[in-house]
Amino acid sequence: MLRAGNVDVRVPGGDAELRVLRLEALPAGFEELAADATGDGVRLLDVLREDWEDGRLRFDQPGEALFAVLRGPSLLGLCGLTRDPYAKAERLGRVRRLYVLRAARRAGAGRALVTAVVKAAQAFGYPRLRVRAPASAYAFYEHCGFLRAVGEASATHLRPL
Repeated sequence: MLRAGNVDVRVPGGDAELRVLRLEALPAGFEELAADATGDGVRLLDVLREDWEDGRLRFDQPGEALFAVLRGPSLLGLCGLTRDPYAKAERLGRVRRLYVLRAARRAGAGRALVTAVVKAAQAFGYPRLRVRAPASAYAFYEHCGFLRAVGEASATHLRPL
């Protein structure tokens, strides 16, 4: 199910056909996206499904959101925002479960998702975002305005908002 009030995200140099939607449920096409992630050697969408099904994380609490990026009816990727559970002393946002279909990469889908998460984090009043990214995604996050985290527990990158 898609939540009313889609997020208007413009990605410089990106694909004009991309739409970013805020979700209330796992979308049609989720299983295919999860299978692509598994084939890519990552379990993050399996973990998202498990957390969703047992109610641990549904991105429905204050300060949380789950976004999908689509081209036409096709699901290209997902990304979530939560309060950072590892930042005990400070109220920070955390980028969660970002995954873009392998065949859709380098066309603006990931950047569109991160842009939606940044806008939502600003609206929720987070002073900064944190993420723990694999080394293969460092350049992507840095291109999206994140800085390498130095001395930050449980984060590789952060972005002041």
